[in-house]
Amino acid sequence: MSDEVTAKEAMEKVRSSERKLGLVTVVSLVLLVFIGIFLFNASSSSVDRYYFEYEGIKFNPSKNGVGFDMLFFVNEASFPTLMTVRNDPRTLEDIPIDADYVRGAVAGKSVGYITEDPYDELTGPTLVAANELAIPLIFLYGAEVNKTLTRTSDELGIALEDQVVKTCEDSDDRTLVILQRLGDETAVFEEDGCLVVQGGDSDEMEIIRAADRLYLTMLGIMS
Repeated sequence: MSDEVTAKEAMEKVRSSERKLGLVTVVSLVLLVFIGIFLFNASSSSVDRYYFEYEGIKFNPSKNGVGFDMLFFVNEASFPTLMTVRNDPRTLEDIPIDADYVRGAVAGKSVGYITEDPYDELTGPTLVAANELAIPLIFLYGAEVNKTLTRTSDELGIALEDQVVKTCEDSDDRTLVILQRLGDETAVFEEDGCLVVQGGDSDEMEIIRAADRLYLTMLGIMS
């Protein structure tokens, strides 16, 4: 009889332990969920706290840590479009640009070529700058945008017949050519029919800054 009682007591202890373990597991999972929600909200709210407004547009730090998101109404759209820019516009105000000329040069263009000299050996940042410039040309002006070269090169690993060449001479009433290059100063200006997006100090990151200056000017956020 005592053996049976002992066995029953042992079974009860096992069941009790299992119930406690299950309860602890459920409580732990619930806590993990709440902690996750709290951390997510804290992260989102901390990002929102660093937003700023520039010319009536709200700029939020992108949650991926690169650049700023902005909601912008394109033309007569009923809903805003989310656009991203790499640089804070307040840090771009010192970059020379003729805003009136830029908007006049871009208006009415249905095709855009963003071109560079392959022998300048420009790399990733210049491609990023080209992608930045394509955003307003596509969404605001409805242009078809292509990345091109000012001349062919045997060193690109691309067949010569597949390399599209566009220069300032290809600019016309419906075609915009934007030339990316390095130079003495970071600036945006007209030269030989091209809009030149120039990075100073031999720094390709400055080409991104110049591109963002042009980007925000095309949108009408900067002047």
